[in-house]
Amino acid sequence: MRPPFTALRTLGALAALSALVLVTACGQEKNANRTAPGSASESDANRRQQYAVTTVVLANASHGPQICHSARMMMPPACSGPDVIGWDWDAVTSQSVRGTRWGTYHLTGTWDGTRLTLTEPAKDLRPGDKPRGGTDDPDFRTPCEAPPGGWKPVDRSKVSHAAEQRLQELLEQDPEYGGHWISYPKGIGRGRTVTVVTFTGDLPGNEREIRTTWGGPLCLLTVERSQQELRTVREDLVKRVNAGTPGYLGVGSDPVNNRVRLYVPVPSAPMQQELDRRYGKGAVGLAPWMHPKALPGTASHP
Repeated sequence: MRPPFTALRTLGALAALSALVLVTACGQEKNANRTAPGSASESDANRRQQYAVTTVVLANASHGPQICHSARMMMPPACSGPDVIGWDWDAVTSQSVRGTRWGTYHLTGTWDGTRLTLTEPAKDLRPGDKPRGGTDDPDFRTPCEAPPGGWKPVDRSKVSHAAEQRLQELLEQDPEYGGHWISYPKGIGRGRTVTVVTFTGDLPGNEREIRTTWGGPLCLLTVERSQQELRTVREDLVKRVNAGTPGYLGVGSDPVNNRVRLYVPVPSAPMQQELDRRYGKGAVGLAPWMHPKALPGTASHP
């Protein structure tokens, strides 16, 4: 399976690889905050709620320390994002080239919709560290019940890299195609996978067509939106990200949930409602960059 399309790559993941890649610069975020259950009041909860994120912090001649969801690949790197308040370069390890200073860190702080105010000292990202925050990945498990006899190829002569490429070409030409992913069920055997494919209709007919090309284990599902519909939504969101729409960090595919993923600092109900109004209910799902930490005496957000 090809990796999901993204307009931006998160620096939390990039940091683990110790690399910066070509991405589109993000604009200033002005997203609404979520409240913590059990707080005395909404405004008090907004002030006290803490968020965790692993990200690049960068400062240059144009701006002070800012947290960056993504950066342009150059030396020195360049990005823009929310300001980080309470920053101390002397307390962390960093790199500096021609007036630009940056590094990747674990951060904890409060989010007011436009900036992150540190509530704990920043910590350097060390080899082997797990990123904080990040997005909730889809569940790529096999949603179909195993057929009698288990997941086995029906035609081994049609299980190859070339067959996978032909299958992809076939699917892209089908107006009912919704998306697909590769699953690794337990007990299937080393090196074996199940190809999960979704369509907006006619599963028997689509299965017959797939079997002319692909002979591996197959799981078919019916979904609401076609790949072309989702592509139209994704392309419009990419334009909005590139135009610097406040709070829009990046765009990705989510074939498991038959929707487009929009990466944001902190999801909010008003933002989700606006997306539902613009693209149709459920066509876009919000993926958080920063994750909330539990307030004293409360449970964590799901």
